[in-house]
Amino acid sequence: MTPPVVLSIGGSDSSGGSGLQADLRTFAAVGAYGATVVTAVVAKNTRAAADVLEMTPPVIAGQLKAVLDDLPVAAVKTGMFASADGIGEVLARAKAGALPNLVVDPVLLNEGIKSRRQIAMALERLLPYALVATPNREEASALLGWQVATPADMAQAARELVSGGPQYVVVTGGDLVVGTEALDAVWAAGEERYMSAPRITARNVLGSGAVFSAAIAARLAHGDAVVDALTYAKGLVGRAIQDASDWRLGSGPGPIDVCGWSAPVI
Repeated sequence: MTPPVVLSIGGSDSSGGSGLQADLRTFAAVGAYGATVVTAVVAKNTRAAADVLEMTPPVIAGQLKAVLDDLPVAAVKTGMFASADGIGEVLARAKAGALPNLVVDPVLLNEGIKSRRQIAMALERLLPYALVATPNREEASALLGWQVATPADMAQAARELVSGGPQYVVVTGGDLVVGTEALDAVWAAGEERYMSAPRITARNVLGSGAVFSAAIAARLAHGDAVVDALTYAKGLVGRAIQDASDWRLGSGPGPIDVCGWSAPVI
């Protein structure tokens, strides 16, 4: 059987823990074929990002054309952009209806306030073409201009972001300590809900947001209903964090085990 094709548009992480590298592992783990458009090359390890080399808009446009003119892309996921200009090339394709089952993970670099705001404003123009958006609390705060701090705030943020275009919004709260549960606020099918799972206290969480959004895109490519894809992705991330709890890759927070490498071999 020919696997469905999922296109990831985002940054390359030299440590392999997040970005395009995490997306490709996730697509493979979920039985999808991954293609990529590189928006930036990030010199990064488990401790920090040292440098970012931005791809120019013509380079991004060339990659998009090469993939979309040839491969039967069934779903698309966007991640990190180094500038608003790069988003413009993707936005043009989205407006043309060329990015099916679009999942927008609005990753924001930890750079200057002006740069972050410019990228956030450009992402706001992309959101109306998204089927699903998956901001974390910090990203939702940047998109909306107010601090998303509590579970109630997360639900309000999801509701406000849906009004901007995406059909489904998940405001992830894995970094928010609320009792024993890891909560995500979801706006789906015209109603607000929470997804919860037992909280896993672990050192290795690098790339968990990328894996979540990539898994959603991969399941959509397989034909899952959106809510089913969200539930699947939530479970996959929890299992991957748990399985990587004993890993020691790098001196900072390491990657998660999306491929199930830590499962016992029978």
